[in-house]
Amino acid sequence: MFRVENADFIADKLASELLPDQEFREAAKNGEEAIRRRFFADGRKSGGRIEIDVDWPLHAETGGWYVSCSDNGDGMNRGELQKYTLTLAVQGAGRNQSLTGNQGMGLKISGPTRHKEGVLIRSMKDGERTMLQIGWNKSDKHYDLIPLGPNGENIVSVPEAMFPSFVIDQGSGTVVTFLGNAPDENTLWPPGRPKNWLFKYLNQRFFRFSHDGIDMLVRQPAGDIADWPRTRGDADRGKSFNLAAVKGTAAVWDDAADKGGPGNHDYVELPGDPLADVPAARIHWWVLPTGPGTDVSTRTAGGGSLAVLYQNELHDWRTSSQANPFFARLGVLFGKTRIAFVIEPLGSTVASDFARSHVLIGGKALFETDTWLVWSDQFRTNTPARIKEAMQEEQARLQIEDPDRARRIQNRLKDVMQLLRPRRFRAAATGDVSAGGALATGPGGGTGTFAERPVGDGKKPAGAGTTRGIGSVLTQEDTTNGDPASEVYALLQLHPKWVTEEQAAGMPIVNGEGKGLHDRAAALVGEDGARASILLLNREFRGYQTILAAVSEWANPEGDEAKAAMIETFTQEWVEQKMVEAVNGLRQLENGSSWTPIHFDDALSPVALTAAFMADRYHTLREVKRQAGGMQPTAGVGS
Repeated sequence: MFRVENADFIADKLASELLPDQEFREAAKNGEEAIRRRFFADGRKSGGRIEIDVDWPLHAETGGWYVSCSDNGDGMNRGELQKYTLTLAVQGAGRNQSLTGNQGMGLKISGPTRHKEGVLIRSMKDGERTMLQIGWNKSDKHYDLIPLGPNGENIVSVPEAMFPSFVIDQGSGTVVTFLGNAPDENTLWPPGRPKNWLFKYLNQRFFRFSHDGIDMLVRQPAGDIADWPRTRGDADRGKSFNLAAVKGTAAVWDDAADKGGPGNHDYVELPGDPLADVPAARIHWWVLPTGPGTDVSTRTAGGGSLAVLYQNELHDWRTSSQANPFFARLGVLFGKTRIAFVIEPLGSTVASDFARSHVLIGGKALFETDTWLVWSDQFRTNTPARIKEAMQEEQARLQIEDPDRARRIQNRLKDVMQLLRPRRFRAAATGDVSAGGALATGPGGGTGTFAERPVGDGKKPAGAGTTRGIGSVLTQEDTTNGDPASEVYALLQLHPKWVTEEQAAGMPIVNGEGKGLHDRAAALVGEDGARASILLLNREFRGYQTILAAVSEWANPEGDEAKAAMIETFTQEWVEQKMVEAVNGLRQLENGSSWTPIHFDDALSPVALTAAFMADRYHTLREVKRQAGGMQPTAGVGS
């Protein structure tokens, strides 16, 4: 029925949606499927091998360093090689074409579009050994087969020596070589890439590999190019430039977690919500150790990372600062860099997009639906004990704050915090006003501690509950379309913590922009700026250290250690008060329309909080000197 007039445009358009390095995933998956077909035909369950290596025969002919993907699957004869290479959306040998299966598009879209010099494919089957090259035809300006034979033949026969020994031993298989975008381009180690780039990419792409009868290995170059081995034999005999097994992220994290002892990885089953079309899911989790020999970042993503699992592949990676709101939503506020997650949706409504970059639930990207919110709520109510222990371990590394200090700050701020209170309403069937708008939810979806009292004399009725999640509070009065509600006061408690920049690295900082607390005065920890309940204060920040130095020079020139400790305590208290006032004061503007959660993420980012710190150093320094003056009776306040 359908006709395609400009297939080159279709190829470029589809390729623009693909993630970087997708062509190597496609070659590896094609190899895996070819091996599975051979297993089925031969009645075997082991002996499968995929090697991503230098194309050694081509290197011997040209001296070029081209990366190739070889497999000992069922291979292709001459006719199949031409058909499967040139036909978009072809029904492959596995006959499993579908939206959730092989779409017959991957390598032919990702390969030639990313390697205009071409993708060289040679295959062995039933005694035939054939080769073709597909790439950008520079003379005709379109994707096509590149002539290989002396008379312009597009498909040629090749000798057995053009295949790796494990393919020859099997008698079938395929080799796919990537030639880059310029003559003699080094595709084994592209410019600007670390030498382990391909090994790490494949580990991070797959959940588990090199198991169930199929091993995948990747050549990892080492040293200077001038010293690289020139033959496969020399490479295999050397101490570096080795083939390393791709095990997948789950296996790498398993090995690392097990170094910390048993019970450091498992999964939690989540029921979802069938009435809301939210399928069940499984959240796999790991608690990773710290210290020498525990780093996994050369093989895959490290702790503090999260991905979505579908058909043994990992999608939608969130790492570093991008993972912060997701970890906060799961309730992980401390020790983030020691914990890792993989979310596995279950059920028939789960699929992936064409680019294999996003997992879809009912046709929508998972993180763009309420599905994730339901699952994260369910996970928080069943947080594994080991994760709780890890968070407690990291929290214990922080100092215990003086409760009297918090009480003093609260008393001093009492009057100013009364100046502007946002009107808040709780849904109530017998309420005397009508309210609507966005819900003001607490940290972790309403599980935080809040002080609430009805409008009136401000006294809590006898026998009333003391705390309740703020998720039941509406923020706007709506006289036309609102729900019955009663007005209340709600105060989100803020917990200041003085930390080093290193300690802050293990926490999900709101809007940290990849820098976290580095050279910043303060930051919030949590899901967003409007609801985060932990305020980090940077004891290493140069603005804070400058105030300490100024007061110490004035009040403690002799360098007495006891005085120095008191000066630090005084300074922290007044800085803490200023930053608590900045955060809670700004939150009083919240109204659900002109001040929404995204505005608070910007207004209470580490950069913005640093501006608040630097804006009022005069009064901070004055108050610290006033308090420290008790140690220096002859000094004048503010002198």
